[in-house]
Amino acid sequence: MKHRLFLIIFAILFPIVCSASETLSANPSVSAPTAHLKSMPFPSPEAYYSVMLGLQYEASGQFEKALKAYQKAERHEVSPLLMTRIAVCAARVGDLKKAVDFAEKANTIKQNDKEILNLLADLYAASDALEKVVATYEKIIAQSPKEIDGYLNLAEFLAKEQKVSDAIATVEKGLIEASSSHVAHYYLGKLYSSQNKYENGIEHYQKASALYPPFLQAHLSAASLYELLGKRDEAEKIYLHILKQNNMEHEEAGLRLSYILSERKSFGEAMGVLNRLSAEDPKNADILLKISLLWTQQKEYQKALDALKQMMAVESPSFNVKSYLGSLYEGVENYEAAIQTYQELLQKAERPLRDEDSYEIHLRLGRIYFYRLKKIPEALAEGERAVAMDPKKEEAYLFNALVLYELERFSEARDSLLKGIAIAPNNPDFHFHLGVVYDKLNQFDDLVSEMKRAISLDEQHVMALNYLGYTYADRGIFLAEAVSLVTRALTIKPNDGYVMDSLGWAYYKQGKMKEALLLLEKAVTLAPDDPVILEHLGEVYLKENQKEQSKAAWTHSLKLDPNNEKLKIRFKEAGFLSPAEETSPLAPEDKMQKGTSHNLLRGLNDKTMV
Repeated sequence: MKHRLFLIIFAILFPIVCSASETLSANPSVSAPTAHLKSMPFPSPEAYYSVMLGLQYEASGQFEKALKAYQKAERHEVSPLLMTRIAVCAARVGDLKKAVDFAEKANTIKQNDKEILNLLADLYAASDALEKVVATYEKIIAQSPKEIDGYLNLAEFLAKEQKVSDAIATVEKGLIEASSSHVAHYYLGKLYSSQNKYENGIEHYQKASALYPPFLQAHLSAASLYELLGKRDEAEKIYLHILKQNNMEHEEAGLRLSYILSERKSFGEAMGVLNRLSAEDPKNADILLKISLLWTQQKEYQKALDALKQMMAVESPSFNVKSYLGSLYEGVENYEAAIQTYQELLQKAERPLRDEDSYEIHLRLGRIYFYRLKKIPEALAEGERAVAMDPKKEEAYLFNALVLYELERFSEARDSLLKGIAIAPNNPDFHFHLGVVYDKLNQFDDLVSEMKRAISLDEQHVMALNYLGYTYADRGIFLAEAVSLVTRALTIKPNDGYVMDSLGWAYYKQGKMKEALLLLEKAVTLAPDDPVILEHLGEVYLKENQKEQSKAAWTHSLKLDPNNEKLKIRFKEAGFLSPAEETSPLAPEDKMQKGTSHNLLRGLNDKTMV
């Protein structure tokens, strides 16, 4: 890092010595150019030869040989040009002490030469002689107070030393002398931005733009700060200005503008910008990727997939792009292709996958097997592989618990959840699901404790509020609290048929039949194919002596869940015919599905991966 500065100095000084080399080669009797250093007579052919040899070595990057050649010439000649070349080459081979010594000698011979002073400042900085760096730059500034470069170099050094306030003061001092420097205003904008003083940063970026309108980076920097401040309209104006000035062809401005437009759901305008950029540069992978992502935002997964395949035809896809490809296959419900894509990522990655990457891919595979393909053993195998990849991450423990619950391996589900809670004790979802598992294990007190813990961690945890409230209602206990809990849940999710059913059932248990009937009839319209809601509704109808409505509701419920033996007995007790002989007017046969309203594990973590 330290030698980077010497590359800059070398780039400045080398053309000077090269021009000297050309002049001397053409006419050996002519001394070095007086435009840069005073006359450099060569008292001997050996000195001349050694300098020319050093220049050739330096030009080819052979700095050790160049240093030896220059030092050989030093036996016969002492000049600022020769001293600076020795200093630069010494620095390039890592001998900073020698580099400083010879740069100081050059400065002694020719005091206050700006190029030598700049070299000295860089060498002092590399040697951590910080006070000397500041003093040297101050000499440069004192020598040329109207030139902004000295102020900027000193400010850059101060900023690197974490003295940003001093750097800002230095640039502002320079602007008093050189107020028209657009570069100084731009750099001052960067300094203010680094201090999170975004309004000040914008002010100076705009001054830089006003002083030099073609300065696109100043425009872009101001726009990015407006975005950070949430002033999207101001940023949009700048991006539009840049695009209009560049015939709508500026990639960075176009991409940023499309992002702002997509954020406010102006997808058509955003796509228009991206399509114009793509028309100008049809093989630009970044633009094609942005087009794909924009289609994904609109849930147009097939179009997103098509755009991504175009991008992949242009550029070899990275791990993240291939992972995104798998998620798009999920979006278009091509689960076999998604599985193949993920498996190829695990087996044929260009680089060894990090454990965290493998962990995520195994979880994605597990979700496909579990939620989409209903291949429960395969889902569990993937979840267990995810745990093996990173046993310190909690998400896989929750997923495995859901799968184990589905397999009715409740004790193992409990153990998986307890492992997750050990890692993330304040995750309310773990406590909620553990409560559900305790329900299956007939551990009522533990069920209540875990649900209350989930609610204490998240007062708006609808699932826990509803589950605990329904549990109380179904058991006919703590009915006032049951109504309170489920009412809170319904306030958060007012159009949830399952929560509405819970409240209706709690009212039924309180004997409030009118309130119960109103809620349960509405719940059925929101979740028409849930057998438990229909069972509850039938019970309330029967209580209200509306037998035909009760029979219809129960008939429909039994068609959805023909294994509900308890309801079959209740059906006969009510004096109805066998359920198979009844017809249901509530829903056509082809729309009926099997389901259960209060299996609250169902689909909670069924996340779409795109």
